[in-house]
This record gives sequence, C-alpha cells and structure tokens, in this order.
Amino acid sequence: MGAERSLKGAEAVFLALLTIGLMGLLFLIIYGNLSGNLGWVQDSATYTHETINLSSTGAAPASASDKVDASLSSVVIVNATNGTDVVSSADYTITGVVINASTTGIDHYSHNVNVSYTVTFDRAGEINTENVIGNLTSGATQFFTFSNVWFILTAITILIGIVLGVIALVRKSSGGGMGGSKKGRSEFVS
Repeated sequence: MGAERSLKGAEAVFLALLTIGLMGLLFLIIYGNLSGNLGWVQDSATYTHETINLSSTGAAPASASDKVDASLSSVVIVNATNGTDVVSSADYTITGVVINASTTGIDHYSHNVNVSYTVTFDRAGEINTENVIGNLTSGATQFFTFSNVWFILTAITILIGIVLGVIALVRKSSGGGMGGSKKGRSEFVS
C-alpha cells in the first residue's frame, strides 16, 4: 500500500510540474505574439528652427533624439545664417531621426542649418508594455540557455529517486525493510 501511495504522490508532483510548464509555454506564446501587435498608435510633435550641423557624420535634432522608435517627416531645412536659403531634399538623407548630408560638395556642408520637422514616436505606455514583454521573453530565453544543465540535473535526480525507490521496494518485498527483522528472508549458502 505504501508504494501505491508513493506512486500517486509522484504522479501528483509530475502533473503539477507539467501544468506549470504548459502555463509557462502558453504565456511565452501569448506575450511573444503580443509584442509589437497591441495596436498602439504613435504620438507626434512638430518642432521648428532647431539648429544642427549638416555633415556626413549625421546629426539628430535635439527634440527628436530622445524619442523611442522615432521617425522624421515634413522636414524643411534652411540656412541658419540668413534663414531663407532652403536646402534641397536631394542634399540630405534621413535615417530614423538622423539627418546626413548626401555629399561633401553641397553648399551647406558642415554648416549650421535650422530644421523644422514633425517627429513620430512611441508613447510611454507602449514602451513600458514592450519592456515587460521583452523582459519576460528574455528571462525565459535566458533560462532555457541553461536548459542542458537543468535537464541533466533533473534526470540525475530522477534516476537517483528511481534507484532509491527500487532499493526500498526490493528490501520491503524481501522482508528486510528499514528496521525490519530477518524473518522471511531467504539466505543463500554456497
């Protein structure tokens, strides 16, 4: 009767571990699919006459440089000295929020220019949600980078438990259980 109770207890433990594991996988799948798909609408703001140095190393306007997942649109660049010379859009490129001079041969290369633009960026709620999702998935990923070690330790522990269980069952069936008497034990004589 003791062995049956032990097996039922072990079954309950393994069932609980299986349930926890399946719930963890379900959360990973849900959060992985939610990442970037929550329907957040980006915010935008318009700024005028921010000074940058137009060069091939690139510069980001001050009000746009701290925005997350930002991009510039409706960009107008004018010469900072006279404020009327508009820089042709062929003379610069925009990557995210960084403005680069197209070539070193343009009239306003390495000069200060005033930039007017609209910047589109992620809101704080979206950033925080993405951070939570990122932390959860990276934590799970980090855990599973050590899965070889965890699985080996678990396997060794289970094998030790099985060996101890077999030893206990053999002792009990042969009548030499823990603290038991030698009664009923067969002795081999050579």
